[in-house]
Amino acid sequence: MKVSFLYGLRLKMTTIFFSILFSISSSLSLSDTVNILGLFPFSGPYADSGKLTDQGARIALEEVNYTINGKKIKYVTRDSETKAGPAARRAQEAIDTEGVKFIIGPWSSGVALAVTEVAKKNKVMYYFSGGTEDISGKKCHKYAFMWAANAWTAMDADLKIFKKANPNAKKIYLFVVDYAFGWTLQKYVESLAPKYGLEVVGVDRHPLGHREYSTFITKAMSKNPDAVYMINFGLDAISAVRQLNNFGFTPKKPVIMSWSSGFEELIQLDPAARENLIVGSNYYYTIDNPDNKKFVEAYKKKFKGVPPGYAGAAGYGLMKMTLLGMQKSGSTEPQKVITALEEHKGKNFVGDFEIRGRNHQTVRPFFVLQTKKKNDMKNEYDMAEVVDVSSTEQPKNINMCEDIGSF
Repeated sequence: MKVSFLYGLRLKMTTIFFSILFSISSSLSLSDTVNILGLFPFSGPYADSGKLTDQGARIALEEVNYTINGKKIKYVTRDSETKAGPAARRAQEAIDTEGVKFIIGPWSSGVALAVTEVAKKNKVMYYFSGGTEDISGKKCHKYAFMWAANAWTAMDADLKIFKKANPNAKKIYLFVVDYAFGWTLQKYVESLAPKYGLEVVGVDRHPLGHREYSTFITKAMSKNPDAVYMINFGLDAISAVRQLNNFGFTPKKPVIMSWSSGFEELIQLDPAARENLIVGSNYYYTIDNPDNKKFVEAYKKKFKGVPPGYAGAAGYGLMKMTLLGMQKSGSTEPQKVITALEEHKGKNFVGDFEIRGRNHQTVRPFFVLQTKKKNDMKNEYDMAEVVDVSSTEQPKNINMCEDIGSF
């Protein structure tokens, strides 16, 4: 009995010893690295964007050779599935098992609202690019940043260019995806439309992943609008544009793709379906500055000459901003990186930008495109031209970030 007791005690002590040794080893290893999570939709309704967003992030990491401030960057990825629950669990798992201190992604606004709470609880820095205003609005906190242009900025730019191109237009009809992204943009279209002499004469909301729009199109055409204004994304938007063309709505009348991935959606439409579209996007590959030319060249090498759209540019931008904070602070600790980014002004591949300390919104350009007719295209990728660039900031009095809080 005594021998058995001593053997058990020795086994237990040995286990404890190796556990402590492993913990020390892990701590030493972590001190030499900084771990960043790319949380992207590799499956689900936005799966086509996940790989592209990830690739953009990797190009930014390759530019610094996966090192920052003398440390190696360990970049890990997880599949958000475009589902809030799985994305939040995988973010937490990466924090717990990989020692992640920085998160970029996940693409969907509804998912982002779950992930931002994980970041806040664990005190890790989070940079997001999407349509909801809540990350830099009512859900703002010290650890979260927004890369995409504010929803108000984007909708104001879209409506301004539509009215300029169609001065006699008076009525628009909305197709809206039914989650946080769609709700935010719809709110601002409805509030801004009167500013441009426009009336919203109908709204149809549809679920994410919707593919059949004939009922919506029939209802819209019965109202005889001057344009269909779409607040959706990816395959939802592509399906709606194709069917609007089949019904003969376009090219007779314009369709406004208010928040688009730009190139990545347009390339999936044939020239006839693309005709007479006004396209709002956070990025277009023809942006004329040295930083963007460098990015486009690197991206095209990865994708056999195909230029990037918003998804690839979002991954690149999110990672670049995270690395910028590390470079500026000389640190890889989230709180120091966050402090360094607040009120920072600079230039990058999209142009001039500023980061507001009061709500962590990146104030940066939003691009409005007009698609080209087939005969006007110089090559297969020359599908649109940038007709407006807007950095008009959302009025401070309507931003819902009352107090970003403290660390």
